[in-house]
Amino acid sequence: MTTSSHYPVRIAAAASAGTPSRARKQFNSLVKKLEAERAKLALWREELPKIQAVADREYRPLAEQFDACRKQLLVIYDQAYAHKSMGKKDKDKLQALICPMAWDLMQDDDDELVKEIYNKHSGRDYDQEMDEEKALMLKMVGSLTGLDLDADAFIHSPDAFFASLEEKMSAREHDARQAEPPKAPKLSKREEKHQAEQAKLTQSVRDIFRKLASALHPDRETDPAERDRKTGLMQRANIAYAANDLLGLLELQLEVEQIDQTGLDNLGDERIKQYNRILSGQLDEVSGELFDMEMSLARDIGWESTRRPVPKTVLKMLRTEIAAMRAQIGQIASEIAAFADIGALKRWLKTLRIVDNSPFDDDPWF
Repeated sequence: MTTSSHYPVRIAAAASAGTPSRARKQFNSLVKKLEAERAKLALWREELPKIQAVADREYRPLAEQFDACRKQLLVIYDQAYAHKSMGKKDKDKLQALICPMAWDLMQDDDDELVKEIYNKHSGRDYDQEMDEEKALMLKMVGSLTGLDLDADAFIHSPDAFFASLEEKMSAREHDARQAEPPKAPKLSKREEKHQAEQAKLTQSVRDIFRKLASALHPDRETDPAERDRKTGLMQRANIAYAANDLLGLLELQLEVEQIDQTGLDNLGDERIKQYNRILSGQLDEVSGELFDMEMSLARDIGWESTRRPVPKTVLKMLRTEIAAMRAQIGQIASEIAAFADIGALKRWLKTLRIVDNSPFDDDPWF
């Protein structure tokens, strides 16, 4: 899909009218919104590899190092819990540190040692909890989709879970297509009208493409330079047509001077209304693609803001997270060294006070 153009498409009031009609105003509004969304999408496509490179090169290795340090600290806490010098208050505090740390570590790595420590101090069974959560999820999705999902579609692997779901849905659709097609039900007047409107919209895009193809066909050119130019333009037209990209086709028409501003301004309102329906669908598609890209990245890097991410902010946040993680690794490393001395650990525990007696509080210490 075309992402930017030097040939902006706008429709002014017809020469015979004083002010633009509602359809013309809507057309211009949709085009502006679509251009803005395409620009955002183009920026993401340009910046995403840079963001992912920083994440792969700096953030993920630090995250792995951070988890390894936390696991070391978790083992120290667990061993200290069993030390004869630990009183009940000390043990309560250690347990309140151990349980959420172990739970958090197991979200990315189902480590048997961490699981054993979690089960011992939580009084629960991690595998059983996950099985119950998985069964609930599968039951809920199964009731919504009518599919019998695999028990191995584990909730802690969203990509695998949704891949399994998509595979089964595709298989069901394939089976339905292979089956003998049922007799088509009689359409209501409303459905017939909708189908007729969709046919008109498809024909509108097809008409523009045919005009472009007729003018741009490179085989009709004898001059090599002009043939190359038209080949490039024809490729853009093919891509736009395949994507039902009305705006891209109109921009091409302006670029090759197949239409001019006067021609656009003299379009009838009925044709403009058809264009508006197509543009509205385009806008939904581009906005959906943009949202999916943003949310996929947000999941990958742990974006927790209520605001939608933008490349500049994400990169800044990522660098802030990298700096913070380096500091946390340094802090944990110093604690690991200090808490090898049980006396130092007991003195540190005395400085902590419990805010919530629940061992599963996300932030149990003030």
